[in-house]
Amino acid sequence: MAQYILALLISLGIGFGVNSSIRIISDGDEALVARLGKYNRTLKPGLQFVLPVIEKIVHYDTLRERLLDIPKQEAITKDNVPLTIDALVFWKIQDMRKSFYDIQGVEDAIGNLVTTTLRAEVGLRNMEDMFSSINEINTALLHNIAEKTINWGVQVVRVDLQSIEPPAKVKLAMEAQRAAESQKKADISIAEGKAASIKVLAEVLNLDPNSREFLQFLIAKQFVDANQQISMSENAKVIFMDPSQLTEALTGLIDQDMSRVESQAAMRGKLFSKGNSHPKE
Repeated sequence: MAQYILALLISLGIGFGVNSSIRIISDGDEALVARLGKYNRTLKPGLQFVLPVIEKIVHYDTLRERLLDIPKQEAITKDNVPLTIDALVFWKIQDMRKSFYDIQGVEDAIGNLVTTTLRAEVGLRNMEDMFSSINEINTALLHNIAEKTINWGVQVVRVDLQSIEPPAKVKLAMEAQRAAESQKKADISIAEGKAASIKVLAEVLNLDPNSREFLQFLIAKQFVDANQQISMSENAKVIFMDPSQLTEALTGLIDQDMSRVESQAAMRGKLFSKGNSHPKE
């Protein structure tokens, strides 16, 4: 009876030993084996054997590319503007032995290195340059980090700045500046449109745009347009006027305004002579 029990125990021990010594490493992964506490070998994908008791898998990890999300960091630009920056890092393990034995917490080490390098890069640029040189900053970060991690057994594949947020006051000033630039472009466009329409009108009337007759026509047109707008009002009143008196009134109005209009004729002549060229800003 004792012999049967002993044989059963031996069989169970052998089965447990064989079962614990067989390891299956998935494709794209690797494992590190230590024998009696010292590194022995790296297990590649496939069916692998580990000696029970004296050998142990101390680390199992993937070689696939992975993403590290760097928490938002505050960095100071060259012109002393604080910016809040969010970055992503894509990296992967190339030598698992180095990444495990030579660096304590390789992912945390990469995150700290990216944060330090990012602040240094931001400190080399003014705030306005930050938004126009994001690609250059990404390239510089990747180059600097790759140099410092060359002995870590890892490869930093890509660094991407996700967002750059200036302080609220600076953001409002930037929005106001963009609005002013848009309004400036709109005003220039309107002025160019008016200049073009006046030129076409002068050609239709076969008049010189700088002539007194054409300027009188423009003033009379403005007077008629103004009266037409007044007549469209709900409180408008109808006034009957003798055409001859209307002509005399317009003539008097024209004589009063001619001194002001003629002083602008030279400038307007330059605009007509240049056609639709853009005015100097």
